[in-house]
Amino acid sequence: MSVALDRRTRHDADLRHIGIDAFVTGEFAELAARNGALVARGIEALDAPPLAVEVGEDRWSFRGGACALEAERGVADGALVVTLTEQEFSDWVQNQRSFNAMMTARTLRYRGGDKRDVSVWDSLWLTLLEGWPIVDEQITFRDRRGTPLDLGRCFTPDDDPADVAHFLRAAGFLHLRGWTDPACVSRISDEMDAALPDYREGDGRSWWATLADDSRRCVRMQEFVERSPALAALLRGEQWQRLRRVVAAGDDLVQAPVEGRCAEALIKPVGVVVGASDVSFHRDCHLGRHAYTCATLTVGIAVTETSEANGLLRVVAGSHRVVMPVEIAKADPYLPVVAVATQPGDLTVHLSCCLHESTPPRTAERRVVYSEFHLAPRSTPRDGSPAAAKDLSDLRERVSDILLENS
Repeated sequence: MSVALDRRTRHDADLRHIGIDAFVTGEFAELAARNGALVARGIEALDAPPLAVEVGEDRWSFRGGACALEAERGVADGALVVTLTEQEFSDWVQNQRSFNAMMTARTLRYRGGDKRDVSVWDSLWLTLLEGWPIVDEQITFRDRRGTPLDLGRCFTPDDDPADVAHFLRAAGFLHLRGWTDPACVSRISDEMDAALPDYREGDGRSWWATLADDSRRCVRMQEFVERSPALAALLRGEQWQRLRRVVAAGDDLVQAPVEGRCAEALIKPVGVVVGASDVSFHRDCHLGRHAYTCATLTVGIAVTETSEANGLLRVVAGSHRVVMPVEIAKADPYLPVVAVATQPGDLTVHLSCCLHESTPPRTAERRVVYSEFHLAPRSTPRDGSPAAAKDLSDLRERVSDILLENS
């Protein structure tokens, strides 16, 4: 089974303020009837406690019943209790903002549970809202001919485009070789060196990390394409457009104009002790808005070799098909974890709702450039973006500073 790239089920134009009583006495019944059995299976499989949500003086608890999800007034015994403002609750029940976003921003208030419980309920809530199962004992990985999928496969431009597209939709990621010229990425590396002096801490265009020797290093450069003729030529080239068409396979994928923040250059030095250089398992949509934007395809250009020794991308294969909690992925994943070792010039592709991580280099610095393909807009957007969307975008840019403040 593969999953469609377009996971969008909600529209920003439909956003409204939703209070907790109105939600529980209104649309909760329809959601529970449609997806409650999936939630109950997840609660049982992951031994999740009840969830109690406090908004002002109102308190409601959610717990698994007989193949269903039940809501009751008050705080259930043994519940994870989360306290939200009215706006936070309204955003949360419309998938605008997740518990993880609030945890990342250091604003989530909870008691009676731990980070694992919060992570599990983040996933369970997506199961309720979107019917995205948290577990599936029948999940398999098969190619188009029904034979077992080789999760370690590396595709070249000579492979059947249908096989490439199927693998992406079944596994959630790709490893590609021969799609770029290694000489091009060597020039990109040189241009990274040349651009580094143009970045300063606090410039709003870069992230910085502290190394074991207390030195500070730039680890992320936004607007790098403006300083890299080699990268700009690559992103404008016919081979890049061919790649877009192959992974789209009939879906309408678009590329942002080759300017501004269409790509970012990452430098991953050895010995980072503070900073957002190497991020453990996460989804790119885990802060919220999965149902409004997914799936985005992130394409990584390996500027240097990647390996277990100098760091690499690891993905939880198929984690776009079941909404495995992030804390479970870190500790005890129940789907295959694949390490993608690359050569300079190789590409990786992963879906925004596929769990992935970057492992820290131990022996040599690693460099990679990331760009994206997006689903084409379904309609002309209304003026402006929702406040939560702007907040999440700002939160992503502030992650490095937040980590520094809390070190």
